[in-house]
Amino acid sequence: MTNKWTPILFLLFSCFVSFAQQATVTISPTELEKIIDKIAKKSAQQAINEVLKKQVKNVKKTSKNATKELPSQANLTKTLRIGSGSIGGNYFVLGELVGGVVSHPMGSLPCGAGGSCGVANLQSQNVTSAGSIANLAALQKGSIHTGFVQSDIAYSAYTGTGIYANAKKQGNLRAIASLYPEAIHIIIRKDAKINDISKLVGKRVSLGAKNSGTLQGAKLVLEAYDISEDKIKAQYFNSTDSIKALLKGDLDAVFFTVGTSAPILNQLFENSDEFTLLSIGNRQRQAIFKQGHYFSPFSIAENTYKDVPKTDTISVYALWLTTDDADKKLVYEITKALWGAPATQLFESSLIGHYINVENSLKGIGIPLHTGAKKYYDEIGKRF
Repeated sequence: MTNKWTPILFLLFSCFVSFAQQATVTISPTELEKIIDKIAKKSAQQAINEVLKKQVKNVKKTSKNATKELPSQANLTKTLRIGSGSIGGNYFVLGELVGGVVSHPMGSLPCGAGGSCGVANLQSQNVTSAGSIANLAALQKGSIHTGFVQSDIAYSAYTGTGIYANAKKQGNLRAIASLYPEAIHIIIRKDAKINDISKLVGKRVSLGAKNSGTLQGAKLVLEAYDISEDKIKAQYFNSTDSIKALLKGDLDAVFFTVGTSAPILNQLFENSDEFTLLSIGNRQRQAIFKQGHYFSPFSIAENTYKDVPKTDTISVYALWLTTDDADKKLVYEITKALWGAPATQLFESSLIGHYINVENSLKGIGIPLHTGAKKYYDEIGKRF
């Protein structure tokens, strides 16, 4: 049976092929930029459209009287603001997926009859951001209710260590779940003749957006190789802009912390043989692990991306966080919805979500669980 959740990669590939068929053999930098913009926007829009299929609103009633008897949606529907990432990136798509499975706004079709099986009268709102650090700041300001944050960044903020050594501890942070591992990808142009991370000296390198987990991971890797930021021509682009600049030839290398098989990277390697990945040396990885960060060894298997050999790197987990004052009942309900059977089926059919499973739901968490989430895990026999 055909799966209703068309993989995001198929969408991106189709978009690129359609464009390429109309283009000349030589693609200008301007045309390349338009392609990448289309990739990001189509990726995000596909996720939104698929979620909306599961959340049909304002169901027509056969009786006008029945419609009149419906209470006001504004009076009943609660909003859950989820801090995600930049449009087209994994965190943004994750915001649509997770938000979709935990939501069930008033007027949706019943669970099992075309509607989602989320929390009754809850509507999620996907809030774009620069990533982990920006999401933590938004949690403290109260502008979002939950957010996605790398496990190492979450631990540093909670304990007031690492990049948060000179900042107030964010002791109110609480975890809802661990979602999937995120690997540091170091993407290079082959014509830049960079065969080792040590050769990045003097090169044009995007380290990730300011206030992103990618930037912090990149700094750790460079430090392990005794490379300071002033020894490279550092840029601080988000993931989409980094790939655009790499394609245009404006960058030699890009750091990108993301789950493997990220749509934008699949598209990059599928359509060009001009790029590859760099491994992080074993000695340098061990040096990072000894510093107590929440990184683990990780290998990107051969041909995860077209014609790219096995790549040794490091990874952290993407966590879903909230604060200790979040409503216990609500957090319990969204945790239960997150790991319910309908959500699992949805995740398994998604290019990004297929890494999300309850077996790994507590991995890499170095801060306390929210009491509502803990209640659910206790019920299913998972101990933190």
